[in-house]
Amino acid sequence: MIAFLASLYMRFVFWTSCWARFRFDIPLAYLQNQKPFITCFWHSRLLLLPYAWPGKKNTFFMLISAHKDGRIISKTVKHFGIETIAGSTQRGGMGALREMVRLSKQGKTVGITPDGPRGPRFQVSEGAVMAAYFSKADLIPVTYSVKHHKVLQTWDHFFLPSPFSRGIVMWGEPIAYPKTKDQIVDVRKKLKMALDNLNQKADAQVNR
Repeated sequence: MIAFLASLYMRFVFWTSCWARFRFDIPLAYLQNQKPFITCFWHSRLLLLPYAWPGKKNTFFMLISAHKDGRIISKTVKHFGIETIAGSTQRGGMGALREMVRLSKQGKTVGITPDGPRGPRFQVSEGAVMAAYFSKADLIPVTYSVKHHKVLQTWDHFFLPSPFSRGIVMWGEPIAYPKTKDQIVDVRKKLKMALDNLNQKADAQVNR
Protein backbone atom coordinates (compact mmCIF):
# COMPACT_ATOMS: atom_id res chain seq x y z
CA MET A 1 0.00 0.00 0.00
CA ILE A 2 2.83 2.43 0.86
CA ALA A 3 4.52 1.76 -2.48
CA PHE A 4 1.27 2.26 -4.39
CA LEU A 5 0.54 5.55 -2.61
CA ALA A 6 4.11 6.71 -3.23
CA SER A 7 3.76 5.96 -6.95
CA LEU A 8 0.51 7.93 -7.05
CA TYR A 9 2.20 10.91 -5.39
CA MET A 10 5.09 10.73 -7.85
CA ARG A 11 2.69 10.80 -10.78
CA PHE A 12 0.67 13.61 -9.21
CA VAL A 13 3.77 15.77 -8.73
CA PHE A 14 5.10 15.05 -12.19
CA TRP A 15 1.89 15.62 -14.13
CA THR A 16 0.90 18.81 -12.27
CA SER A 17 4.30 20.43 -12.78
CA CYS A 18 5.93 22.08 -15.77
CA TRP A 19 9.16 20.28 -16.74
CA ALA A 20 12.28 21.11 -18.70
CA ARG A 21 14.75 18.49 -19.91
CA PHE A 22 18.49 19.06 -20.21
CA ARG A 23 21.07 16.96 -22.09
CA PHE A 24 18.91 13.91 -22.71
CA ASP A 25 21.08 13.48 -25.80
CA ILE A 26 23.84 12.07 -23.58
CA PRO A 27 22.11 8.86 -22.41
CA LEU A 28 20.33 8.52 -25.75
CA ALA A 29 23.67 8.46 -27.58
CA TYR A 30 24.91 5.67 -25.32
CA LEU A 31 21.72 3.70 -25.83
CA GLN A 32 21.76 4.13 -29.61
CA ASN A 33 25.41 3.05 -29.78
CA GLN A 34 24.76 0.18 -27.36
CA LYS A 35 27.51 1.49 -25.11
CA PRO A 36 27.16 0.45 -21.44
CA PHE A 37 26.81 3.06 -18.73
CA ILE A 38 25.82 3.37 -15.08
CA THR A 39 23.40 6.10 -14.04
CA CYS A 40 24.37 7.85 -10.79
CA PHE A 41 22.34 10.16 -8.54
CA TRP A 42 22.42 11.18 -4.90
CA HIS A 43 20.05 9.26 -2.63
CA SER A 44 18.20 12.47 -1.73
CA ARG A 45 17.10 12.98 -5.36
CA LEU A 46 15.79 9.47 -5.87
CA LEU A 47 12.04 10.09 -5.88
CA LEU A 48 11.28 11.32 -9.40
CA LEU A 49 14.22 9.84 -11.27
CA PRO A 50 12.13 7.08 -12.88
CA TYR A 51 10.97 9.93 -15.15
CA ALA A 52 14.56 10.63 -16.22
CA TRP A 53 15.03 7.32 -18.01
CA PRO A 54 14.77 7.84 -21.80
CA GLY A 55 15.06 4.20 -22.86
CA LYS A 56 12.78 1.19 -22.81
CA LYS A 57 11.43 0.32 -19.38
CA ASN A 58 12.75 -3.23 -19.28
CA THR A 59 16.33 -2.06 -19.92
CA PHE A 60 16.77 -0.10 -16.67
CA PHE A 61 17.50 -1.60 -13.26
CA MET A 62 18.04 0.18 -9.95
CA LEU A 63 20.34 -1.07 -7.21
CA ILE A 64 18.22 -1.00 -4.05
CA SER A 65 18.99 -1.92 -0.45
CA ALA A 66 17.59 -5.26 0.72
CA HIS A 67 16.38 -3.59 3.93
CA LYS A 68 12.74 -2.66 4.62
CA ASP A 69 12.94 0.85 3.14
CA GLY A 70 14.69 -0.57 0.09
CA ARG A 71 11.90 -3.07 -0.44
CA ILE A 72 9.37 -0.23 -0.40
CA ILE A 73 11.38 1.67 -3.00
CA SER A 74 11.66 -1.49 -5.09
CA LYS A 75 7.89 -1.98 -5.10
CA THR A 76 7.37 1.71 -5.88
CA VAL A 77 9.60 1.89 -8.95
CA LYS A 78 8.09 -1.32 -10.32
CA HIS A 79 4.93 0.73 -10.90
CA PHE A 80 7.05 2.57 -13.50
CA GLY A 81 8.34 -0.58 -15.19
CA ILE A 82 11.74 -0.42 -13.50
CA GLU A 83 13.28 -3.61 -12.14
CA THR A 84 15.61 -3.71 -9.15
CA ILE A 85 18.70 -5.47 -7.86
CA ALA A 86 18.62 -6.16 -4.13
CA GLY A 87 21.91 -5.40 -2.43
CA SER A 88 24.53 -2.74 -1.89
CA THR A 89 27.90 -1.83 -3.33
CA GLN A 90 29.02 -0.88 0.20
CA ARG A 91 28.21 -3.75 2.55
CA GLY A 92 29.52 -7.00 1.16
CA GLY A 93 27.47 -6.66 -1.96
CA MET A 94 29.51 -8.93 -4.23
CA GLY A 95 26.32 -10.65 -5.37
CA ALA A 96 24.81 -7.32 -6.40
CA LEU A 97 28.07 -6.34 -8.10
CA ARG A 98 28.15 -9.54 -10.13
CA GLU A 99 24.52 -9.03 -11.15
CA MET A 100 25.30 -5.49 -12.30
CA VAL A 101 28.18 -6.72 -14.45
CA ARG A 102 25.97 -9.46 -15.92
CA LEU A 103 23.18 -7.01 -16.78
CA SER A 104 25.64 -4.54 -18.29
CA LYS A 105 26.96 -7.23 -20.62
CA GLN A 106 23.37 -7.88 -21.68
CA GLY A 107 22.93 -4.25 -22.69
CA LYS A 108 21.00 -3.20 -19.60
CA THR A 109 21.65 -0.05 -17.56
CA VAL A 110 21.84 0.16 -13.78
CA GLY A 111 21.06 3.18 -11.61
CA ILE A 112 23.08 3.66 -8.42
CA THR A 113 22.93 6.04 -5.47
CA PRO A 114 26.67 6.30 -4.66
CA ASP A 115 25.92 7.53 -1.13
CA GLY A 116 23.24 4.93 -0.42
CA PRO A 117 21.78 3.12 1.30
CA ARG A 118 22.82 4.82 4.57
CA GLY A 119 25.47 7.37 3.77
CA PRO A 120 27.58 9.21 4.46
CA ARG A 121 25.52 11.82 2.65
CA PHE A 122 26.90 13.18 -0.64
CA GLN A 123 29.97 10.93 -0.53
CA VAL A 124 30.74 8.47 -3.33
CA SER A 125 31.35 4.95 -2.09
CA GLU A 126 34.19 2.93 -3.53
CA GLY A 127 31.72 0.20 -4.47
CA ALA A 128 29.89 2.43 -6.94
CA VAL A 129 33.07 3.07 -8.91
CA MET A 130 34.19 -0.55 -8.56
CA ALA A 131 30.97 -1.49 -10.34
CA ALA A 132 32.01 0.73 -13.25
CA TYR A 133 35.50 -0.78 -13.21
CA PHE A 134 34.31 -4.38 -13.43
CA SER A 135 31.51 -3.74 -15.91
CA LYS A 136 33.60 -1.34 -18.05
CA ALA A 137 30.69 1.09 -18.04
CA ASP A 138 31.02 4.87 -17.93
CA LEU A 139 29.29 6.78 -15.14
CA ILE A 140 26.67 9.36 -16.10
CA PRO A 141 25.28 11.68 -13.40
CA VAL A 142 21.62 12.68 -13.42
CA THR A 143 19.37 14.70 -11.13
CA TYR A 144 16.13 16.63 -10.95
CA SER A 145 14.93 19.69 -9.08
CA VAL A 146 11.66 21.53 -8.54
CA LYS A 147 11.02 25.06 -7.36
CA HIS A 148 8.59 24.07 -4.60
CA HIS A 149 9.88 21.35 -2.30
CA LYS A 150 10.83 20.40 1.23
CA VAL A 151 14.13 19.04 2.50
CA LEU A 152 13.42 16.40 5.11
CA GLN A 153 15.48 15.92 8.26
CA THR A 154 16.69 12.48 7.22
CA TRP A 155 20.25 11.19 6.93
CA ASP A 156 20.30 12.06 3.21
CA HIS A 157 18.38 15.38 3.46
CA PHE A 158 15.70 13.83 1.25
CA PHE A 159 14.37 16.21 -1.41
CA LEU A 160 10.55 16.01 -1.41
CA PRO A 161 9.02 17.78 -4.42
CA SER A 162 5.65 19.50 -4.19
CA PRO A 163 2.97 19.39 -6.90
CA PHE A 164 2.05 22.34 -9.15
CA SER A 165 5.65 23.43 -9.44
CA ARG A 166 8.33 24.03 -12.06
CA GLY A 167 11.00 21.39 -12.49
CA ILE A 168 13.94 20.19 -14.50
CA VAL A 169 15.50 16.79 -15.20
CA MET A 170 19.18 17.20 -15.96
CA TRP A 171 21.87 14.81 -17.22
CA GLY A 172 25.57 15.53 -16.82
CA GLU A 173 28.68 14.75 -18.84
CA PRO A 174 29.88 11.12 -18.78
CA ILE A 175 32.78 10.13 -16.55
CA ALA A 176 35.01 7.44 -18.01
CA TYR A 177 35.19 4.24 -16.00
CA PRO A 178 38.52 3.56 -14.26
CA LYS A 179 40.79 1.48 -16.47
CA THR A 180 42.92 0.41 -13.50
CA LYS A 181 42.28 0.18 -9.77
CA ASP A 182 44.75 3.03 -9.27
CA GLN A 183 42.26 5.36 -10.99
CA ILE A 184 39.34 4.54 -8.67
CA VAL A 185 40.06 7.29 -6.13
CA ASP A 186 40.28 9.92 -8.88
CA VAL A 187 37.03 8.76 -10.48
CA ARG A 188 35.28 8.90 -7.08
CA LYS A 189 36.34 12.54 -6.74
CA LYS A 190 35.19 13.36 -10.28
CA LEU A 191 31.80 11.72 -9.70
CA LYS A 192 31.19 13.56 -6.44
CA MET A 193 32.09 16.89 -8.03
CA ALA A 194 29.86 16.16 -11.03
CA LEU A 195 26.85 15.20 -8.88
CA ASP A 196 27.25 18.21 -6.59
CA ASN A 197 27.60 20.60 -9.53
CA LEU A 198 24.64 19.06 -11.34
CA ASN A 199 22.40 19.49 -8.29
CA GLN A 200 23.48 23.11 -7.97
CA LYS A 201 22.78 23.79 -11.65
CA ALA A 202 19.36 22.15 -11.50
CA ASP A 203 18.40 24.07 -8.36
CA ALA A 204 19.57 27.33 -9.92
CA GLN A 205 17.52 26.71 -13.08
CA VAL A 206 14.21 26.24 -11.26
CA ASN A 207 14.82 29.18 -8.93
CA ARG A 208 15.44 31.77 -11.64
